[in-house]
Amino acid sequence: PRAKADVPAGVTVCQLCLVSATPGATPGDTLLLTRLERGAEPVSVRIATERGQAPLSGLLRELERIQREQRDANACTERREWWERRSRLDLRMQ
Repeated sequence: PRAKADVPAGVTVCQLCLVSATPGATPGDTLLLTRLERGAEPVSVRIATERGQAPLSGLLRELERIQREQRDANACTERREWWERRSRLDLRMQ
């Protein structure tokens, strides 16, 4: 498929989609995580959220906060502070 050819060499794209796993299921009851790399088949993992340990809405809010803080960190011009922010964000993503 074309998406594989559009990804630059050396770049990994992770796509997170909120989907319904089966017809008639609760809308947005499943997360679909897909990894795209040039020259490789896409890898997708389905993550059911109905009986998850954390509410999906809370996880999505945290992801939005992390993305916002990453944008702020990218504007940081001091190298040490940038790395400290980046390390804290990496830990939160784990």
